[in-house]
Amino acid sequence: MTDSPRPLATPSGRPHPRSAPTAGGEVWLRDPSPTLLAAIAIGLVVVVLASIVSLFATPRRPDLPPPLKGEAILASPTRAGSVTETPGESYAPPSVSFSGRAVAPTRTTAPTRRATPSSRPASPKPTPPRPRPPVAGPGELAALPAAHEAGLRSHGGGPSTFVDFVNARESTVVVHWINYDGRRQQYAVLRPGQSYRQQTYVGHPWVVADERGRGLACFEPDRQTLRAVIR
Repeated sequence: MTDSPRPLATPSGRPHPRSAPTAGGEVWLRDPSPTLLAAIAIGLVVVVLASIVSLFATPRRPDLPPPLKGEAILASPTRAGSVTETPGESYAPPSVSFSGRAVAPTRTTAPTRRATPSSRPASPKPTPPRPRPPVAGPGELAALPAAHEAGLRSHGGGPSTFVDFVNARESTVVVHWINYDGRRQQYAVLRPGQSYRQQTYVGHPWVVADERGRGLACFEPDRQTLRAVIR
């Protein structure tokens, strides 16, 4: 058996960088030389100086308008001495002239008139108050309104009695008995200031009217003799 040859050791105890194997060329990154660092620094300075010179060398454009909202106006001259401006878009709607538009005629219907209530409501015509029968004094029969005549009629079975009719009006009156059928039956005519006594029965109503037949008052006899005053 033969032994494999061993690598010779260097006096410093480590392999020489040139003869050592490299993995992917990463030796210059692990141990950069001063020359390489100086070259990188000079390149960075040149790039910065070139950027500053180009910034101040570009001429200013005082004639450009201020940028609109949401837009940016860029100036990139194509050749010296000529300036081309990019027109900015405007989002404002175009002005519209309503006088120039042709408006189709619309057919309008006349509004219907509603009955508006007047400022003052029409007051109803006052109805003349109905004449109330006067209040009966002592010894007098209570006078009933003439409108009660339609519901009055005589019925038998009552005792006999008397009624004194007195005309206190300034016109002639006519005294009527209301029979069993509810119809008038004339008994006396009294001039102004006249009076007379009439025999009758309890349950036999009487009506007094003027000369035209308009009823003035109705009376119902009582068991005692009382006066029927026509006022």
